[in-house]
Amino acid sequence: MLDILRSLLLSFFVVAVLLPVVRFALRRMSPAHLQDPLSADEVKYIQKQEWKLTLIYFFFACIFSAFGAGMLALLSSMLHNSSDNLHLLTPNFQALFAPGLLIGLTLALIPLRLVQQSVLGHDYAMYSRFVMQTEGKNSIKIYRILFSVLVLLSVIFAWYALRWHVTVDDEQITVTNLLAEERTYSMDQIQNIQYLGTQGQYLITFDDNNIINTTYLKPVQLEMIALLSERSGKRVQR
Repeated sequence: MLDILRSLLLSFFVVAVLLPVVRFALRRMSPAHLQDPLSADEVKYIQKQEWKLTLIYFFFACIFSAFGAGMLALLSSMLHNSSDNLHLLTPNFQALFAPGLLIGLTLALIPLRLVQQSVLGHDYAMYSRFVMQTEGKNSIKIYRILFSVLVLLSVIFAWYALRWHVTVDDEQITVTNLLAEERTYSMDQIQNIQYLGTQGQYLITFDDNNIINTTYLKPVQLEMIALLSERSGKRVQR
C-alpha cells in the first residue's frame, strides 16, 4: 500500500512539474497570436482554477489506475490458466500497479476533457483564452498525438507485464520473465525458502542466485510452499 501511495504522489509531482515544461515547448512550437491577451490578474485567477482541474484529473487517474491494475491481474490469471500445471502464480495488484498507473494517467484525460466545461462554468471561455495564450493554437493537435503515444506505451507496458508468471509442478518450477524467456528449475536447485513475516510472502532462492519474491505474485498457497519444502528438502526459514 505504501508503494502504491508513493507511486501516486510521484506521478502527481511529475505531472505538476512537466506541465509548465510542455506548455513552454508548445508555445515555442506554435506561438499564440491573441489580439486580446489576458491581464495579469486574470491569468492568476485562471491558474487557481486550473489547480481544480488538476485535482479532478488525479481523482480520475486514481480510479482508472486501480481499475487498470485489477483488470491486468485478472487478465494475467486468465491468459496463463492451464490444467497442465499444479500451481500457477501470476502478478498481483501490487506488481501490476505501475502499468495500471500509466493506463490510469492516460485514460483520465478522457473524462477530464468531458467535465472540463461543467467544472469551470462561466470561466471556461476565459480558460480557453488562457490555453491559447500559453500553449498556442495548435496545442490540441499536439495533445492528440501525445495521447496516442501514451495509449501505445500503455498497451506495450501492459503486454510485457502480463508475460511474467511462475508455474509449479511436482518436480520442477518454471519462471517466465517479461521477455517471455523461460527458466526451469528442479526442486533440488532450491537453496533457500524464507518467510517474510506476512502471509503469502516468501523468498525462494535457487542455486544460480535467482530469487522469486512471492510478495508480487498470487495466489501463494501453503500447500505449494509445503510441496517446495518437501521436494527440495529445505525448511522454511522465519
